[in-house]
Amino acid sequence: MKSLIAIAYALLLLGCSNEPQNSETPQIATAPIPVETNVSSTSAEPSTTPLEASAEIQPKAAPEKPIAASVASVDGAALYAQKCASCHGAKAEKAALNKSQIIANFSEAQVKEALKGYQAGTYGKEMKGVMQGQAKALEDAQIDALAKHISAL
Repeated sequence: MKSLIAIAYALLLLGCSNEPQNSETPQIATAPIPVETNVSSTSAEPSTTPLEASAEIQPKAAPEKPIAASVASVDGAALYAQKCASCHGAKAEKAALNKSQIIANFSEAQVKEALKGYQAGTYGKEMKGVMQGQAKALEDAQIDALAKHISAL
C-alpha cells in the first residue's frame, strides 16, 4: 500500500512540473495585434484607438419602470390564430378536441375568467391540463387582447 502511495505521489510531482514533457511539441509564437488609429480626422483633437473610442460611448439609461404591453399593442387576432385557432377553429366555433365548450359565444369577461382560472389551475374540466399549459405563459395584456377578439367573433 505504501508503495502505491509513493508511485502516485511521484506521478503527481512529474505531472505538475513546469518543464515540458515532450520536446516535439510545437511552440506557437504570439505577436501583438496592431491597433489602427483614426488618421482621417481633420480636427485638432488627438485621434483615439477604437478601444478608447468605445470607452467614451455611454449606454442609454434604462427606463425607471418596465413598460407593460398595452392591449392596443397586442394583436388579439394574430395571437388567437397562433395559439387558439388550431383547436377552437378560426371563428371559435369548435369544441376543442370535441371535449371543451364552444367559446364563440363567450363574453369578454368569461374569456378573461376562463384564462385566468386556467393559469391558476382553478378552472376547467377535461381540458384543464392542456389549457393550463397554454394559458400559463400569457401576460395580462395578451389575455385582454384575446378576450376582446374572441368576444367579437
